[in-house]
Amino acid sequence: MSTLFVTDLDGTLLGADARISQESAALLRPMLDEGLQLAVATARSPATVVELLRPLDLRTPAVLMTGTMIYDVAHTRCLATTPLARETAAAVCAVLERTGQEALAYSVKGGHLYVYYKEFACDFERSFVSSRIHSPYKTFVQVEHYPEALAGGDTLMFLLALPGAEEARAFYDIFSAIPGLICYYYSDEYGSGGCLLEIYPEGCTKASALARVMEMTGARRIVSFGDNINDVPMFRISAESCAVANAVPEARAAATRVIGANTENGVARWLAEHWRDWQ
Repeated sequence: MSTLFVTDLDGTLLGADARISQESAALLRPMLDEGLQLAVATARSPATVVELLRPLDLRTPAVLMTGTMIYDVAHTRCLATTPLARETAAAVCAVLERTGQEALAYSVKGGHLYVYYKEFACDFERSFVSSRIHSPYKTFVQVEHYPEALAGGDTLMFLLALPGAEEARAFYDIFSAIPGLICYYYSDEYGSGGCLLEIYPEGCTKASALARVMEMTGARRIVSFGDNINDVPMFRISAESCAVANAVPEARAAATRVIGANTENGVARWLAEHWRDWQ
């Protein structure tokens, strides 16, 4: 098939309970059986994505961690990575050391994803990690120093789980000034009150990874679905881009259309009506 359909997860395909609803799964499975080529592009890692996507049994490579990893969900293996340059990762570590700020440092070694941390800095970070720490697809390791732990692997990103927007904005300004980085921060979508700050290699986006997935699948065009600022780059390379009704203003403005909200199964319902038009 010439069209690759790509959906974000949180706030887009997933409902308010951070799951694929029974209605969305029931709508999507027959389309997948008929040949719908559906991929996900998300900030999430394999730790949660593998289990979340079990209801769909997707075979198309997934774009994870906002483009730093291309992952075979069906066979639970990493296909490709886009890591931070060593000097850039070192600069991030230096800021963390200077400020005493805790972070989760993500690294791939031997095809497996490791997350290094020192101490949980707030209840939000503790809660964030507790739902992921027992996953077989991601191993958490407590360390004393980030540089030593990251040596010998591909450092993909740093994640700061912060108690509020004021702290997130302050660290966003610090890290955004470091050459070679791109940063995003946003409120937790599930009502905790905390904020997440994500730090990635500059130039690494969902769009850049999707270009590689298109080569892998032979697709010639993309139809995409999203809700947040980090979905805008993939909207720009899409023949059709659909922002769900609950999307942030920047995503709605960048999309070619607005569809039903994530809580209304907007992605699955739109595909059920329109996907054959793109065959």
